Amino acid sequence: MKYERIVLNEPHASIEGLHDNQLSFWNIDNWFINEIVLKWTDWHTDYLFHGNKNENVRTVRFSYSRFIVDAERLWNDPLEEQGQGILYRHFLGYTREIPHKQEEVLLNLWRWHQERLKNNLCADALLLDCHSFPSDMGEVDICIGFNEDWSKPCKETIEMTVNLFEENGYKVGINNPYSNSETTDCPFFYQSMMLEVNKKVYMEDGTIRLRHDTGYKKTVRDLITNLITHLVV
Repeated sequence: MKYERIVLNEPHASIEGLHDNQLSFWNIDNWFINEIVLKWTDWHTDYLFHGNKNENVRTVRFSYSRFIVDAERLWNDPLEEQGQGILYRHFLGYTREIPHKQEEVLLNLWRWHQERLKNNLCADALLLDCHSFPSDMGEVDICIGFNEDWSKPCKETIEMTVNLFEENGYKVGINNPYSNSETTDCPFFYQSMMLEVNKKVYMEDGTIRLRHDTGYKKTVRDLITNLITHLVV
């Protein structure tokens, strides 16, 4: 299947805003930066997913850290009960007290990201939800996620994606270790698929540097570029 447009959604790729007193409200210390921010930021998605320069491939990148606003959490997300909804309030022992007057400012950043996704999507598009995950969160190299609803990619797209990575030596998980994919409300039909890359595949252990010798037949960047090239008109 060919899609009229592919929209790359990058909601967790930035670290901006953490030292902004009007946005952060975290107690930022070295442990928070090294063990939380560095671990849970989607490093280098701008490199991994941007190999194809087709004008029908668009990028919507959230400008702030997920610890400021998680731009792809659902409104009234179930994780709100754990303090990890759109506005994180608890994370691994850290507590965030957000002044009431700032909550709407932060929620408007979430709305802004959703509106940008909506404005870039079109009928018969594919929203490609671009992520990475820490190496200790699963044994697979590539996680492919989707929703079991109207937004689920067609069988051909899923099989093409799985086969492309497996044929080049990557271990693929379906909705494992993460599941589902971003959808934003639009007055037309489109599909959505999440692609999560294990950080060990492309980053040096214990750093945020890119690996030069990956040990695979083709780099994950080359394969993602090939995938997008095959999927977009």
